[in-house]
Amino acid sequence: MLRFIFCRMLLAGLAFVAILLQTGCSTSTANVRDVMDEVDRSELGFISMAIVGDDVQVSSQDSERLFELHNNEAQVIALAKNVARVYGFDMQPAGQAEFVLDLLQVLPDGGACLQMSESVRDGVTYTASVMTFGMVPAKGAHCLVAVAALYRGRVADENLIAEFVANDGWVRLYAGVGDLPDYRKTVTYRDEVRAMEASFGGLFNELINEGAFK
Repeated sequence: MLRFIFCRMLLAGLAFVAILLQTGCSTSTANVRDVMDEVDRSELGFISMAIVGDDVQVSSQDSERLFELHNNEAQVIALAKNVARVYGFDMQPAGQAEFVLDLLQVLPDGGACLQMSESVRDGVTYTASVMTFGMVPAKGAHCLVAVAALYRGRVADENLIAEFVANDGWVRLYAGVGDLPDYRKTVTYRDEVRAMEASFGGLFNELINEGAFK
């Protein structure tokens, strides 16, 4: 009886591995709340800001692969505004705000995430090995890169304060070898949103730490 149960468990595990290798999956522990705690937000309510992104880029491409977000341009801008409100900024429409943040790029980095430490990568390897009985699938990570330009008053060259970049949000990948380049197959919508929120948080932290609103 025990042997029968063990065989059933082993077959179920192997079936899981087969599905994992064919479809891939992702996970992310990126949390914008952790990013927010790194800065003093006590006076952000006195800063009126609009967020726009008429030409925001939401995909990247190399010679063979396309990395495109699940979220479209409007959804990306809406998410950035939501995070800004949580930070405590006084959000206003463009034309009524003292500052305008123009989103230029919000996109996956193509799997070349350099932010993850070796210890984190080792953890990914160990976890994948346990999950797959030692048959570790292809793995990696995407950082969600956010690039924006801050203007005073309105979007115009003469009003540009500076451009800022952040990639605090990341997604770990467990994927079949053939699927790893396919961002939308390997990264879930939920993980993408968590990563984008963290990267927007990192972007706002850069603005605050650099004294951009002074």
